[in-house]
Amino acid sequence: MTRMVQNKKRRFNGDLADFILLILYKDGSQTIEQLREKTALQTITFDRHIQKRRIRRRIRSGKPLSVDGACKDLVCRDWITLDAEAKYTLTDMGQVEAEQITKTIERGAHRLESQFLNPSAAARNTTVSYVAVAVLKLAAGLFSGSVGLIADGADTTVDTVASAIVWAGIKFKKEVIGTLTIIGLMFLTVIILFYNSFSSILDNLAGSFLPMTMPYVVIVVELIAMLSMFVNSFYQRFVGKRSQSLALISQSIDSTNGIYSAAAVIVGAVFSIFGIFWVDAVVGAFIATRISIDGIGLIREAARTMRGVAPEFSKFKLPFEEQVTQRRTDNFRHWIMYAIHNDKLSTKRELVASLEKTFRPNYVPTVFTEFTAGREVNFEANFSELIAPLIKAGYLTGGADCYMLTDSGKSYIKDKIDMITVNKPSGEH
Repeated sequence: MTRMVQNKKRRFNGDLADFILLILYKDGSQTIEQLREKTALQTITFDRHIQKRRIRRRIRSGKPLSVDGACKDLVCRDWITLDAEAKYTLTDMGQVEAEQITKTIERGAHRLESQFLNPSAAARNTTVSYVAVAVLKLAAGLFSGSVGLIADGADTTVDTVASAIVWAGIKFKKEVIGTLTIIGLMFLTVIILFYNSFSSILDNLAGSFLPMTMPYVVIVVELIAMLSMFVNSFYQRFVGKRSQSLALISQSIDSTNGIYSAAAVIVGAVFSIFGIFWVDAVVGAFIATRISIDGIGLIREAARTMRGVAPEFSKFKLPFEEQVTQRRTDNFRHWIMYAIHNDKLSTKRELVASLEKTFRPNYVPTVFTEFTAGREVNFEANFSELIAPLIKAGYLTGGADCYMLTDSGKSYIKDKIDMITVNKPSGEH
């Protein structure tokens, strides 16, 4: 009874044992080969450095290094058992454990979706962030007497109001209002920046320019603001693309412009330390031009949306999105070679089935595998695109009914397999 109570309090640790329990709970009895295939996302990476770091973390934490080791550990705990057909099955205690893990991970996924990845929640969270940044800028500006910082704080305050409007627009299904508000405020910012830049240049020429006071305070505050705006921009763009929300995409662009504005103030502060007071004016004019270009692009997308045409969200890239996508595609290709070499698969049908089992884990909520899995990838339709570079590189040969590794391919994938010690029963300590 004590063991059962402890199970209810147990949290999801994300180790191999937890994933194995989830698989057995969702899919029923499994052979060791099936468990290896279905836990490949957690156990295999074809990047040597990532693999070494992963192994070191598991050694430090005392967790099993392989699926075999995790299964042995679970058998010792009497949570799973090996039946006559060489399949692992949950025991009664394992069933209770797996149910608790499932409930825990589903609650976590629901909380993440509802509190962070929901468009309305994202707009709300970034509004709170804008408030904090605006208060920081205005307080530091008043304390230091920096007119530039006070002006930037006032601009962030306007962004806060715009963010609140976007939040309300998403909440009440009027996203176009939020999008148009952001666009309008972007062009208002452009006008103010151009005005301030040219006024500053004229004041410098006339010798009546007031130098910035306490520039070091300004630099520190704006560095904090830049970091905050970068996080906001990434967050808004990620949720915006994920939920197809043009209002959040517009906000992400505005947050990016906030990074440039903060950078302009920092540049001006640094040069003011050396008695050069006109640089920030030139940088401000450049930033205003960049914001104008972004604003025109958003106007076009908003106009397309109002005509009933879906926006082209693919052109709004996340930082490092191309690199992440390429790494994931490389993993798909490596897995194809791995499956041919290790599992003796050869046909398109077999390889597509293996990709789907490995990179579409049904035992983990989608939100936890968005960057690593292939849930949105149609392996059947895109198989030729995955296989073509492998054939071109001379790693594979054959056609749709039979693919084989060449000598070059065998050598290449063998080198990759040799570093995947995490799936080898030997080496368990």
